[in-house]
Amino acid sequence: MWYVVWGGVSLYIYVYVCVERERGGGVSYEWVWSLYGEYICILCGWSLGMDGSGPRGLDSNGFDSRVHSSTRARGRVDAVGSTMRDGREKRPRDDAEAADARARKKEAKRAKKEAKRAKKDGGGGGDGDAGRDEDVRAPTTPMKRTPSVEDFRKEHAISIANACAKTKDLEPYTTFEEATAFPKSLRNALKAQGYANPTPIQAEAWPILLKGKDVVAVAKTGSGKTCGFLLPALCGVAARGSQKAPEMQLVDGRWRPGAVTPTVIVLAPTRELAIQIHDECAKFCPAVGCRSTVLYGGAAKGDQLRALRQGADVVVATPGRLNDFLEPPPGFTAPVSAVKASYVVLDEADRMLDMGFEPQIKKIFKLCPSARQTVMFTATWPKAVQKIADSFTTNPIRIQIGSGGDKLTANKSITQSVEVLEEEEKWERCVAILKKELGKSDTCIMFAGTKRRCDFLDRRLRQSGFSSAGSIHGDKDQYEREMVLDNFRKGRGNILVATDVAARGLDIPGVAAVIVYDFPLQVEDYVHRIGRTGRAGKEGKAFTFFTKDNRGAANELIEILEGAGQNVPLALAAMQRKGGGGGRGYSGGRGGRGRGGGRGRFSGGRGRFSGGRGRKW
Repeated sequence: MWYVVWGGVSLYIYVYVCVERERGGGVSYEWVWSLYGEYICILCGWSLGMDGSGPRGLDSNGFDSRVHSSTRARGRVDAVGSTMRDGREKRPRDDAEAADARARKKEAKRAKKEAKRAKKDGGGGGDGDAGRDEDVRAPTTPMKRTPSVEDFRKEHAISIANACAKTKDLEPYTTFEEATAFPKSLRNALKAQGYANPTPIQAEAWPILLKGKDVVAVAKTGSGKTCGFLLPALCGVAARGSQKAPEMQLVDGRWRPGAVTPTVIVLAPTRELAIQIHDECAKFCPAVGCRSTVLYGGAAKGDQLRALRQGADVVVATPGRLNDFLEPPPGFTAPVSAVKASYVVLDEADRMLDMGFEPQIKKIFKLCPSARQTVMFTATWPKAVQKIADSFTTNPIRIQIGSGGDKLTANKSITQSVEVLEEEEKWERCVAILKKELGKSDTCIMFAGTKRRCDFLDRRLRQSGFSSAGSIHGDKDQYEREMVLDNFRKGRGNILVATDVAARGLDIPGVAAVIVYDFPLQVEDYVHRIGRTGRAGKEGKAFTFFTKDNRGAANELIEILEGAGQNVPLALAAMQRKGGGGGRGYSGGRGGRGRGGGRGRFSGGRGRFSGGRGRKW
């Protein structure tokens, strides 16, 4: 019975309190519990706290709460009564204060989160509250470029000639983040390859090439020239959109594939260099959704034609094979057309001139549109290259990396060791160097003067217990040459024997040493041979065997050594004093008559191999 009565009373009180609170009155649950809580507790045997938190058996001191509940209830009556009397005045102010407190707490949490985020992004906090406030609210400053463009160019010995109004104020891209003209996918592809920052030639060439200007870039081997001209080309392809596969055309009553019209053509002097550039294209072309194809001689045309039928935005080729596809024999349709080639690159231009590709290059340029961007990348800057640059380019901007200027210079990262020997002493000295300088995981390239000498050294190395990957030269089939290079790259042999076909453009990482077994006919070829080591900022060693038959090149070789800060052997300096001539060949080549006369075998005359009218060596 009593339970029913007190249940009804409690329901009445609850409804009364709800109605009063809706009207804005000062009645609270706390006041109700202070009046009736004691009786409810006695009836039910509970102890209800004044804060309305529910029944408790014991208080915080461990005593029966029924003993103390009435005292606590009576002690709060006055306070509750005053709350009732002044409730209408105090309640709005209490609500405002609570809202302010919540707002301050929320603002503090937000500030704390922003401070953590700023600290994670690299922004540090200052001293005191003012410093922390400033760090939270101030935006993070973007990464700065080099402190001074002049300092950057002075550090890397960079000179820029013929800069126009559009390019004279351009700053180099010293980080990939600064190359905002490149698509984001292309920058991500660069980072995925493990590149940290652009090389000096890339930093200077990219902003100029993106402006559409002709460029002649002169930089040492292993300086990143391939990406220097390739990425701006791919950026242009991404802006114009990639091309579709050529459609079938009805020619002389037969359906034949249409001609591929690439927008980028890259010319390379050797097959190996063309394949290497194509491999670089394969890393970055998917980032912009385009295709590349490589064309070179010594391989079946059918495979290359099938690759062209899928379409190609970038064609990498040797001059001879590209001419065959641009102007086929009568009765055949041209599989490639250069009418849309707006970006043409000559890589290793000096080498192409030495190999006699100038007529083929002129034919290719006649088929290209006149409104094109021409780019020439070379390791040296002789007068022959200057002449062809003037005829193929329009007001080119010349970028020179290094302090050599127009003189032939060697990479200073390479330690050069020149030994004057007799011909029969070469092999023993070669074996001693390999045993001393070449570790188990080190690789070495050995350069020979002739194809027969190349094969001979390869056989003798194997007989002596060395791990030779094979030999490559002009008489080898392309399949054999590619197989030998692949073996060398994959560690199936740590010594590669080659002629000058491996002296230009090949990027084989990690070559520890180079042995120039036979000194080349031209000192320029010597610079490119030793350039196979010491690439990408690494150190390298070069060992050169110099005989009395090579004394005609002594003067130029000494200039190369002194320009790179290397020691000049006394025996070599003695050859210079005795007057072997200043030429490039075995006997002075093109460098003048020297002091020895014009007809002797080693007199330094005008002939390429020997002096003037002397017999050919």
